[in-house]
Amino acid sequence: YHLTGIDLSHTNISHPIHAGTFANNKDLGFMSLAYTQIQAVEAGAFPGSFEHLWLTGCGLTCAELEGVDGALPSGARCTDEGVCGAIFGMAPLGNGLCNEKSDPLYNKAACLRDGGDCAGE
Repeated sequence: YHLTGIDLSHTNISHPIHAGTFANNKDLGFMSLAYTQIQAVEAGAFPGSFEHLWLTGCGLTCAELEGVDGALPSGARCTDEGVCGAIFGMAPLGNGLCNEKSDPLYNKAACLRDGGDCAGE
């Protein structure tokens, strides 16, 4: 198995995410830090394959994060509004299958159309 998504939302995380924290997980593509107290992410924290970070209701905004050179790998995106609230969370995002039958929320913008696996509404 490959860890492709981590949902740390609604946790008591407040310390910065340091360089290298997740960088060795080459399959990690999605993470939610929504509704945490995280204040900073250092450059090099995520692998180059990383695709999307949710910061909704967080102590850090996407605009602030994007102002830190290298905090997100090239091409990675950030969201301050909404979260993927589908039944299995981010676990199946980007696995090559549209998981809309498990939960229609996977084919919505908040779940990134199942990480690109679903065609859209």
